[in-house]
Amino acid sequence: MMKRYPFLFNFDVRNKFFSSTAFGPASRNLGMSAVASLARRDDPTGLHDLIQLGRLRHERVKVPRDDATLLDWAVNVLDVHAEKKSILEVEFMGEEGTGLGPTLEFYSLVAAELQRKDLAMWLVDDNFTHKPRDKSDHYVQRPGGLFPAPLPQDNIDEVVGLFGFLGTLLAKCLQDSRLIDLPLSTSFIKLICRESPICPQSQVGISKLVALSDERDEIMNNGSLSDAEKTHKVEGLLLDYNGTKCKVEDLGGLNFFLFSFTSYPLVEGGERVDLTLQNARQYVDLTINFYFELGLRKQMAAFRDGFNRVFPITNLLSFTKDELHLKLCGDQTPQWTRDDVIAYTEPKLGFTKDSTGFLHFVNVMCDLSGSERKSFLQFATGCSSLPPGGLANLSPHLTIVKKVNVDSGDGSYPSVNTCVHYLKLPDYSSEAILKERLLAATREKGFHLN
Repeated sequence: MMKRYPFLFNFDVRNKFFSSTAFGPASRNLGMSAVASLARRDDPTGLHDLIQLGRLRHERVKVPRDDATLLDWAVNVLDVHAEKKSILEVEFMGEEGTGLGPTLEFYSLVAAELQRKDLAMWLVDDNFTHKPRDKSDHYVQRPGGLFPAPLPQDNIDEVVGLFGFLGTLLAKCLQDSRLIDLPLSTSFIKLICRESPICPQSQVGISKLVALSDERDEIMNNGSLSDAEKTHKVEGLLLDYNGTKCKVEDLGGLNFFLFSFTSYPLVEGGERVDLTLQNARQYVDLTINFYFELGLRKQMAAFRDGFNRVFPITNLLSFTKDELHLKLCGDQTPQWTRDDVIAYTEPKLGFTKDSTGFLHFVNVMCDLSGSERKSFLQFATGCSSLPPGGLANLSPHLTIVKKVNVDSGDGSYPSVNTCVHYLKLPDYSSEAILKERLLAATREKGFHLN
């Protein structure tokens, strides 16, 4: 019922069912008495007991905080733990932090590494002809999110292996209820769900080529025109290519090779088949098929194999693409209002809802830009995204306490116990100082006693 008719159940019920059943029974010693208790509870769905049956044990690993080797460590760690019915907790060597905070930091760092351009996993909007301006320029940044780069299917073993790892990583995040800061595109989520994605027709003027081909077909099918008139009108059709009006045949060098590749023929002998208005539609169809089928076949097969090592990917069928995106990546553009911050943040140990220091904090939170909000969440929770439902569903809720020690004046900085979302905030004399010190703290890295 959940897989075939998911519309019959709201998201909360489907999500509880998924959490309770997707990963198999983890507690083998409960026996039939626990199962029999399903009939004795007042819960008509029985989901409460199923959750108890599905609890997983925790296993801890240590990794170095080293950009050069982090991805290799992550691949090895996930390879060992993929098929274990346990929750993975990560610590960084030489650091004091344990539990949820370092674990989410690990997933965040791995997510950043997977977005490197040099891995050749994702479509990019540049052609690598310029020298990277800074470190951020080494990462794929696309407005629509990450989508796999379609590639000729020979000699891509390294990329295929990375997609296998990605499948295992995302499945492990779902199993362990971890969010990962990976801006996946809706089209890629559709591929994961085995739906037909939306064609990115902005690719190198494909949409213009389709429109011109359709206009030619309309002219040729116009019975009121003579053959000579049809020929004259078709010869007058021009393509706007990189700001220049020209005939398709005059583009020069465009044939049945795929855009962005110099060695992949779309048809046998494609290098000898010139692109014209007559065959433009065939060219577009073959290109789209390469982008979403032929050029992704090995990558998506490896992704599903890697995912299935943790739990069957078919268990995702009860979720829509938008729901699955939220479950995996959380809210990539975190939003909150003043009422949200007051309602879902708990002031304690020196602060109350009416404290000047706490109200300064509320005002600063509402004044943060989108990137600053993500930085704050990364600092305070270990993940730069919010779960579905925003601050209301952050578990545990953010707690704010007054930081009291000899160095807790305007010159000191906030500190945090990330695992329990516990922010220790000096009682600053102004909002401006609070914001400056808070943002400075978010730029620090590492888990140490504070």
